[in-house]
Amino acid sequence: MVKNDNENEPKSLTRLGTGICPGFSTREDAVAFLRGNAGLWEQYERLPEDFRKELIGYCIGENGLLITRDFVFKKIFDPSNHPKRLESLLSALLGAAVRIVSVLPTGGLQMAEKGSFVVMDVLTEMEGLGFADLEMQKIGYRFPLQRSDCYGADIIMRQYNRVRSQMREEKKDGQPFDFRKLKPVFCIVLTEESWSEFRKWPDLYIHRRHMTFDTGIMQEEKGLREDIYVCLDLYRKKRQVIDDKMSMIDAWLTFLSETDAGRIMELLEVFPEFREPYSEIADFMRNPEELMEMYSEVLRIMDRNTERNMVADLQTEVEELQERVEEKEKTIEAQRELIKDLEKKIHLLENPIESEISQV
Repeated sequence: MVKNDNENEPKSLTRLGTGICPGFSTREDAVAFLRGNAGLWEQYERLPEDFRKELIGYCIGENGLLITRDFVFKKIFDPSNHPKRLESLLSALLGAAVRIVSVLPTGGLQMAEKGSFVVMDVLTEMEGLGFADLEMQKIGYRFPLQRSDCYGADIIMRQYNRVRSQMREEKKDGQPFDFRKLKPVFCIVLTEESWSEFRKWPDLYIHRRHMTFDTGIMQEEKGLREDIYVCLDLYRKKRQVIDDKMSMIDAWLTFLSETDAGRIMELLEVFPEFREPYSEIADFMRNPEELMEMYSEVLRIMDRNTERNMVADLQTEVEELQERVEEKEKTIEAQRELIKDLEKKIHLLENPIESEISQV
């Protein structure tokens, strides 16, 4: 493990040397730098308090950036620039050696007329294993199982169309299509904040879903779909011991979820291969304008999502109120029929002759 010269001194990423955190010595220096640039300072003041704290802490080496930030995640795991890095992560998650043979367009089929397109974060084809769609989600419940099904179906149909096109090129279009030629699709969802269903099992942070028969037959045939949900917040709470006994999957999950400077230093001591991606994260500090713009973009996306979520929540509330109104109306109508029936009985009791005639 990396040792401090003074055990009481807070651990800082700047102690790891050039290339990890090329920032400022003190919080005051970082704030003074931002204040000295009117444009940067204006953007900084618009950021929420937690963003400001993360940004300044990163500038002085107290913490790393959240890998789960979209702009950081896509920089670190760009399959065109870092295929080996992505292969290592996928190998750990899938439990098999992965070699990426191609990077696919992340934009897929249109869901409906004038609707939104399926847009994925990272989509790759793996040699012999099939396809991997790697998604990074801040809030888990915004990527429900139904969305995973849609993404998987999109990839399967793209694969089907490609194979059919190849058959036409090879003049085999008249032959029966063999669906067994289609390869599996793995939808891997990394969630920064797990949804409530996953938090019911706080000791489990990786959940795998695949199709099987309830009778137990054909256990080796799992279809074309498998979902893997990884709850980074639940993993972070477990605080795995970082030593040479740590597995590669634990090392990757620590890298993805940890921002504490001391923990990052321990990880780099045991797994020096993570020094390179951390150095790339430090590159953001070499261009503070770009870094601030990225934070501002995250905020804009969050604001848009908040508006959309508010609209969705209000729509749900309207639908629930409408259902209650309809139930009330049914109840009122039933009560009116009951009143009519009672009034009829009262009338017959008050007029016994009519009652006798009605019974004849």
